[in-house]
Amino acid sequence: MSEGMSIATLGESWSAGRGAPSERLDAVLGRIERINPTINAMADLDLDGATIAAREADRRWASGSPLGPLDGVPVTVKDSIPMRGLPWRHGLRAHRGAAGGQADGPIVARLRAAGAIIVGKTTMPDLGMSASGVSSAYGIVRNPWDTSLSPGGSSAGAGAALAAGLCDAAVGTDIAGSVRLPAAHCGVVALKPTQGRIAHPPASTMRSAGPMGRWVADVAALYSVLAGPDLADPLSLPAEVPGDGDAFDPRGMRVGVLTDLGYGFSADPAVLAAVRRAADALAAAGAVVETITPPFADDPFPALDRIFGTRALAEIHGLGERGAGGGVDPRLVRWAQRVAGQSNLDHYADLATVAHSAARFSTALAGHDVVVSPVLPVTAFPAEELGLDPEHPLAHCGFTSWFNQTGQPAVSLPMCWPGGLPAAIQVAGPRFDDRRVLAAAQWLEARAEERPAWPDPTGGGS
Repeated sequence: MSEGMSIATLGESWSAGRGAPSERLDAVLGRIERINPTINAMADLDLDGATIAAREADRRWASGSPLGPLDGVPVTVKDSIPMRGLPWRHGLRAHRGAAGGQADGPIVARLRAAGAIIVGKTTMPDLGMSASGVSSAYGIVRNPWDTSLSPGGSSAGAGAALAAGLCDAAVGTDIAGSVRLPAAHCGVVALKPTQGRIAHPPASTMRSAGPMGRWVADVAALYSVLAGPDLADPLSLPAEVPGDGDAFDPRGMRVGVLTDLGYGFSADPAVLAAVRRAADALAAAGAVVETITPPFADDPFPALDRIFGTRALAEIHGLGERGAGGGVDPRLVRWAQRVAGQSNLDHYADLATVAHSAARFSTALAGHDVVVSPVLPVTAFPAEELGLDPEHPLAHCGFTSWFNQTGQPAVSLPMCWPGGLPAAIQVAGPRFDDRRVLAAAQWLEARAEERPAWPDPTGGGS
């Protein structure tokens, strides 16, 4: 299926004079027209901008002077990423009438500079505060592998668009797993980088922008363009040393296997089998594979849940009357309002509790070059649900959310395909080891079960 071509393969074809970026854009737009009504992955399109960018990329490839691996590649960005000309809605019905953005954020600026064709923005749930595709602005986003199932979230449309061939790369954001979770649900790949590695204002100690693609190499290519400092994000990190950590050899590596956090949902057998496949492959190649003792003796989630609720409630209050009457999903409003009676001291205590829990998590993983774990404890849940716990929409994000708190890089990639659905693993490493984590994920990708043909939820052909 041509929609499964890698970014490198596209470049090789164009370099050899077979096809051109404008032809690829036409194919992508055709699939969006045919498939998007079924899966609801696209929020807005920039047809004029994409057409102009494609023609410019055509000329560069024809003259043998492409800007780099992303030149001419159709890419999407999440609703929550600022982009000139397209609105920022944050998944909310309250923002449905929002005007187009006045300026590009650093992510979009870097994509444009690299020659990427930004097709448009992808859908997301309200406030980015559920790991699902349920949105008061966009309706229900659906998983292309089975439209009765959730694509995960909050970069829901990004994961669904990639799996369905509506783009060749995507950029999402991740505060508790929001690029890794939809990657797991949709059978694609995503990196939550070291916090600060990709500039994404306003500066945050737990929210990151993250590259997403169908293959690890695609994510690495996107990451190489996006990573680097920007004055708009004062927490962004200096540029990496080129080539540092690009190779991965399991021999002698200490690999930790984490399948039990000590609280929360237990991982399903299909998920554990995916983790075991990865661990066995690493052990067979000479890695020292060790089981990590559950990091938590007590449940650390309530404090983190209240911090997320406080963040959501602040945005809801900022909407004023626009937040009423369905302007925000009422289930999220009820969840967020549970913290309305908290004092400033209560919130500060929660921040301190979460910092202590993050230190405990980091200590439990210390000494391991690579950590392999589930991304989430199940392979799927219904598209209409906010998550596994109807009262706490992020309760099933334990395996992902603590890597946001510690700032460590983590990749989600599909490892097995039970019943034709992806069962993903998470590959993490120490802070600043993003390239090595990507290299480890690519090594494991080559040892995963063979991926089924990419889905077409309409039943049509490419």
